Amino acid sequence: MGMGQVFSENGKLTPVTYVKCEPSVVCGIKTAEKDEYDAVVLGFENLGTRATKTRKFRVVKEFKGDVSSVEIGSPVDVSLFSEGEKVTMIGVSKGKGFQGRVRRHGMHVARKSHGTKYIRHGSTGSIGITARVQKGIRMPGRMGCDQVTLHKREIIKVDATRNFVAIKGPVPGAINSVVFLKKSA
Repeated sequence: MGMGQVFSENGKLTPVTYVKCEPSVVCGIKTAEKDEYDAVVLGFENLGTRATKTRKFRVVKEFKGDVSSVEIGSPVDVSLFSEGEKVTMIGVSKGKGFQGRVRRHGMHVARKSHGTKYIRHGSTGSIGITARVQKGIRMPGRMGCDQVTLHKREIIKVDATRNFVAIKGPVPGAINSVVFLKKSA
């Protein structure tokens, strides 16, 4: 939803990110007998009239854990979390397009004297027997759109009526992107 500020009782300022948590539905259960591991499959954003026989939700994600007390069709909402609790956030970072080696990998630039075009990446390979560019050389390319996981982020506020959570610090991804929250171990 966006960022904001929360003041504590002693006047300390805490930057928070407000995350809207729409209710999810348990749309599947995986058990060790059938699938070799235990997991709960959650569906988010019902497709409604656009639903097909195999796809009823826009986002489907499975979380490994205990499945003994979970039933298919039961809702999962923001009341699962409490204030002061630590959570792990999983999201996709903002995409930044095609970038050079300086911005993408933080490489140094050449000296800025005598008219040089100083943003150059220098040598890319070796001469001699191989005479080719080795795999894994840091080169220009697409930057961003990577999965980012942030561990042990504190929940500052939970509002069950408006379905949002205030989490301390930043959250990966652009505005209105999907972020998964789970309790930290």
